[in-house]
Amino acid sequence: MMTKVKVTLTSPPLHFASLFRGLYGRIARQLDIDPSYVSRVARGERQSESIEAALEREMKKIILLAKNNHDGAGRDGHNGANHNGTKKKLASKKFSKKN
Repeated sequence: MMTKVKVTLTSPPLHFASLFRGLYGRIARQLDIDPSYVSRVARGERQSESIEAALEREMKKIILLAKNNHDGAGRDGHNGANHNGTKKKLASKKFSKKN
């Protein structure tokens, strides 16, 4: 009889996507190339040892940041709460009342 193995998958931290945002652009700036070429190398359409090495370096940085910030706070200490502009609206009301 086969035994069932329970697999628990956890979702990545909420800030994980923000760590990846701009990856190709950062690498392109480092190597002074077009971001679309970095994208093509990442998808396997083109080959470049220097771009592949840069992708690997950046990915390692992202993974390290994700491990260090596993609480979801991100690099800047942001807690992931939405910004609804309440403070800005209150400030503008105070300003308009004075005038």
